Amino acid sequence: MDQNRFAGYRVIQFPTAGKQALQELAGRLSPHEDEIVEKWIGMQFRAWQPPGLGREQLTEIFGGLFSNILGCMASGELEKCINDLEEAGVSLAHSNFPYEALIISLHFLEESYMPFLLNPRSERTQDWLVHMDEFLHVGLAALATSYFDFHRQQMVADAEIGKIVQEALFPHPPRKVSDLEIGFIYASASDRARLGGDFLDVFSYGKGRTAFVVGDMSGHGLEAASNSATIRSLFRGLMRDRSDLPDAIERLNRVLTEELTSTEFATALAGTYTEPGHLTLVNAGHCLPVICGDGCHMIKQSGLPLAVSDLAKYEPLEIEIKPGELFVCYTDGLSEARVGANLFGEERVLEAIEEIRDAPARAIAEHLRDKSLRHAQGNLMDDMAILVLKRAAQ
Repeated sequence: MDQNRFAGYRVIQFPTAGKQALQELAGRLSPHEDEIVEKWIGMQFRAWQPPGLGREQLTEIFGGLFSNILGCMASGELEKCINDLEEAGVSLAHSNFPYEALIISLHFLEESYMPFLLNPRSERTQDWLVHMDEFLHVGLAALATSYFDFHRQQMVADAEIGKIVQEALFPHPPRKVSDLEIGFIYASASDRARLGGDFLDVFSYGKGRTAFVVGDMSGHGLEAASNSATIRSLFRGLMRDRSDLPDAIERLNRVLTEELTSTEFATALAGTYTEPGHLTLVNAGHCLPVICGDGCHMIKQSGLPLAVSDLAKYEPLEIEIKPGELFVCYTDGLSEARVGANLFGEERVLEAIEEIRDAPARAIAEHLRDKSLRHAQGNLMDDMAILVLKRAAQ
């Protein structure tokens, strides 16, 4: 419990007069404990309609809290109560009890016991009010601090695991293969607690042949990130097994349809490059890529996202990329970067590529990231992966 201890615990010293006042107040409130809890739960339940929590469960959670508070007040063991409230904060956080609901619930506590404190009035009423207020402020601060400290520790743990997962998702593609210069970038969303499912890979699978994939797994968190790493690994294995892009994507789709849940899916843009200048593309429900020759335009190609139907078929699209031309693919974190409802959008993607098309591949990827970040005022709502392939000029 020490790792979650309320920061002020060691300097809290409840005075004897305060303990005496709270002992008196416990004697006054204890006969009405059930009435107070009933009123407290009723106010909570009317205010926020907790998902998945019935009145009986709320009574168990908060009735236990209040009973413990009264018991500590009666015994004078106020420090123990702080410790117990810390443990309650961790327990509520662990069970994903909504923080907003917790704040509402605690707000109603005072309203629930106050009538029994004030009526009938006593010459001790003012002392009871002061000492109860001080005690509950410390106690509820302990509860809230341990609640958030639990989440902080979980976020740190997720970040450490996420770092490992991210290494798997982006295994350092080469900067150059054959006559292609390669630029790539990954930008994390501004919400650091949310791991995304974006993935990217570039690898050689035979002399003069290169395969690549850029995609986005539905959902967020470690499960989405882990699924993305699996997709990347499966794609490598399938391409090296038969070297046929449409067949590899169809086999990958069948595996994912069987393994993922009915609500999970992934979009992907996969391709192969064969010297000199031959691209084969398969689009599984992903953002349209861009090719820049005389001008820059989207390459229109459609296909079902992965894991939607095990019967899905994927047709290849063959295109040529001439010396000096470039090819760009990305995840929707780029085109859907936004400020309010104003998306960065496909037109701005094209304009940003046109602005810097003569630059090295890495600089083009960085420019796209920076333009979308400025558009979104630095607040990305989703992860972003960008891959740029640029054929060397002759």
